[in-house]
Amino acid sequence: MNATNTVKQERKSRRFWVLLIVGFFSLDIAIAAIAISMAAGDPSFRSIPGFGERAVAWDQRQSLKEAWNKQGWAIEIARVQPSMDAVEIVLKDAAGTPVSGCTGSVTMFHYTRVATQWKAPLEETQPGLYLAKVDVSKPGMWNLEIDMLTADQEKCWFEKSFDWQGDSE
Repeated sequence: MNATNTVKQERKSRRFWVLLIVGFFSLDIAIAAIAISMAAGDPSFRSIPGFGERAVAWDQRQSLKEAWNKQGWAIEIARVQPSMDAVEIVLKDAAGTPVSGCTGSVTMFHYTRVATQWKAPLEETQPGLYLAKVDVSKPGMWNLEIDMLTADQEKCWFEKSFDWQGDSE
């Protein structure tokens, strides 16, 4: 009788420890699955669209950037208040004269949502003042790229990262 109770207790004990270990493994797998699904579904963890093509065309982009630098232009970027659904770009040459007659487009993205990019054509509203309609209401780090043809039909490119805080800028 005593031997039978001991066998039953050992079976219960074995069952308890096996189920406890399997339960911990199951809990660990469930936590890992939740963490993976949260990370995969978060739009913050995306790569920049077209990054591979941009890397391959790095030399070309650098030559376009040099064309911009050769112009000696100064650039000012501001959000249109109060709606902040557009960006104003002021272009001036080295002498401070507005640069007019350029055409091109702006591509922008917020660093927390790099997969969501806004692209808009540049409209010259006044000499040297260009407007691009993109939603820039979110504060934080932004990336701006300008692809532009000068009045002399020279292609150039500009890129800048900047931090916009709240709606004060």
